[in-house]
Amino acid sequence: MRKTDDSTGATSRGMYTGRPTQPDSNARIQAAICRIAKAYESDPHPWVVGYSGGKDSTAVLTLVFQALRRMTIHHKPLTVIHCNTGVDIPCASRLARRALRSFGHHCREAGLPVEAVTVRPRLSESFFVKILGRGYPPPTDKFRWCTDRLAINPVAAYLKKRGFDRATLLLGVRKQESAARSLTLKENGSADPFWTRQRGHASRRLFMPIVDFSADDVWDANLHASAPPSLEAPALSDLYADASECPSRRRPNGAPCGKARFGCWTCTVAKHAVTLRNLLNSGHLELEPLLEFRLWIEAERNRLSNRWRRRRNGQPGPGPMTKRWRRKALQRLLAAEQMSGFRLIRGREVNTILTMWREK
Repeated sequence: MRKTDDSTGATSRGMYTGRPTQPDSNARIQAAICRIAKAYESDPHPWVVGYSGGKDSTAVLTLVFQALRRMTIHHKPLTVIHCNTGVDIPCASRLARRALRSFGHHCREAGLPVEAVTVRPRLSESFFVKILGRGYPPPTDKFRWCTDRLAINPVAAYLKKRGFDRATLLLGVRKQESAARSLTLKENGSADPFWTRQRGHASRRLFMPIVDFSADDVWDANLHASAPPSLEAPALSDLYADASECPSRRRPNGAPCGKARFGCWTCTVAKHAVTLRNLLNSGHLELEPLLEFRLWIEAERNRLSNRWRRRRNGQPGPGPMTKRWRRKALQRLLAAEQMSGFRLIRGREVNTILTMWREK
């Protein structure tokens, strides 16, 4: 198992800080802080910051913290919301949740009006209840049922509960993140590249303060912009480096740099499970049982012997996963949990799954 420093979560090989910040990057960082401060002062609506624990959302929190700290008057509270899907890569999820708790405490000590909140999918909508209880096949690019249920709906439900219909959402979206992201921003853009409307919610605006940042700008913000230590940016940069993304430059003799994606460890939409493999190859040996389970459910999904012969609508074709396969999958999941040392499924989920099996 990966040896870590219990106090910081940083790996025992030491934290990676990258190169010194560059003048053009520093200028963009300072401009972003000013942009956030002006927007906060002029926008009458509640602010909600989406925090995944990744490098981009961490940069947004860093810059928001700097902007708020420079102000003498804070006329409205700010909510930082993190969605724990229940199937995030455990080492990344653990770091994100710890950082969020520490950040909230840090803000309270600094007298900043920041509330840190974690939401989860409804029990009936959790990944394993859907697959093992109801027999949903693991997601594909043509049947990607998971994103709404695990990530979007829990946040939407929280916003509705709080009455944030006209809230402003701050997101760590960047044009340079990918070609697809750049195209989406262009299609949904407005005269101001930092602002747009949320799809399906015309009254809710999206504020994207780092939309013009490069990856280097993001890491410079996280590692050099007087970031609050509570966000544990050095430990985050080590984690990204283990997943083969360079925080600012490639380590000597390090793995080739790629674009790490810290999403769900169970994701069968993303091909090859690259991030899990890279983390495993970097020494996170505790992730091996998770990789084996993820590859197994992907292979098993397409075996007709594991599917009902009719779809849920009664039409012929591959239907839900059979109860026999679901029993086998639960056994393998619990074995992976025991071998890895991570809590992969909650007791409430197991009980719900068993109840579903008895009712059918």
